[in-house]
Amino acid sequence: MKGSISKIPILLLIFGLLMGGGGGYFLVTNNYEPVIKEYKTQIADKTNEISQLSIQVSDLEVEKSNFKSHIITLEADLDEAEDSISSYESEISAQEKQVSTLESDLDVAEETIFSYASKISALETQVRSLQAYQNIYTNIVSTLQADTDVLETRLEDISNIVVTQHYSWEYSSGWYSSSEWTWDLPISLGTYFNYHYKERPESWSDWIDMVNDPDDDFYISSMVQHINSAAYSEGFTESQKVDFVIAFVQSLPYTVDSVTTDWNEYPRYPLETLFDRGGDCEDTSILVAALLDRMGYDVCLLLLSHANHCAVGISLEGVSGSYYDHDGKQYYYLETTGEGWEIGDLPSSIIDSRAFIYPVNP
Repeated sequence: MKGSISKIPILLLIFGLLMGGGGGYFLVTNNYEPVIKEYKTQIADKTNEISQLSIQVSDLEVEKSNFKSHIITLEADLDEAEDSISSYESEISAQEKQVSTLESDLDVAEETIFSYASKISALETQVRSLQAYQNIYTNIVSTLQADTDVLETRLEDISNIVVTQHYSWEYSSGWYSSSEWTWDLPISLGTYFNYHYKERPESWSDWIDMVNDPDDDFYISSMVQHINSAAYSEGFTESQKVDFVIAFVQSLPYTVDSVTTDWNEYPRYPLETLFDRGGDCEDTSILVAALLDRMGYDVCLLLLSHANHCAVGISLEGVSGSYYDHDGKQYYYLETTGEGWEIGDLPSSIIDSRAFIYPVNP
């Protein structure tokens, strides 16, 4: 319809021109001018609509661009989410394996717990049994403790018992001198027991410590006082006083360690030799060295290893006989076993024996 209307003015215009004159043109234009104005208005409206539609299209293009950007962002987020899901799935798989392992460990642990529970039950039964035995043994221990208390009291009474050792020996410095000597030495059993269980030195060189042992000072000093008193009353010279000492010790019986003790080699402290009333060569030598040292003499232990023998050496002026040189001193030989040996007398069986020399107070 619109197409038909738009063609009429054009035909009229052409017709007017053909009719020859402006009147025809006027007629035509005058008759169809309102129609043109109406179309102009419509064209303007349509143009305006088209402009608005263009604006809307532009807005839609912007919105479309934004939508595409949003879609790209969402796609990136989706990819990231898919990666996260894949990672989570891997972690879930690993955790599922770990859970499976833990379940297996739990089964083992439960079996172990059951086993321990059985053992604990058995141990509890043993504990109850042991507690019963403990009660029995507690009563036994109580009884034994009472018996021990009684025995300790008796042992203390026994330790306080004093045994008086009586010694008798012969020595004469001349026809005018007494030849028979006696002496009594009281020694408590407790003191002897203490020495009996005392530690023994491990080497020969440590026997000097036994000579210098301070625990027997009272007894050694008591003997020295008796010896000095006898020597003073008899007018002994220094050498006679020394011979008097070794005559006393030589009178003690010779005993073998393996026979009198549980050991093959058992060096005795001086007080033990006095109480036991005898010993072997190292025992009597330690006793002689302790006595002479307390009397103020310079003495040493002579250890003749090749002869398996022990003796004493003394540095003393005015005497003669066999001696050993040591640090510029002459230590004269003193035999402490057998009888009748005096200063410097060396048994023929050890004439060629070398000696280790250990001074008591170097």
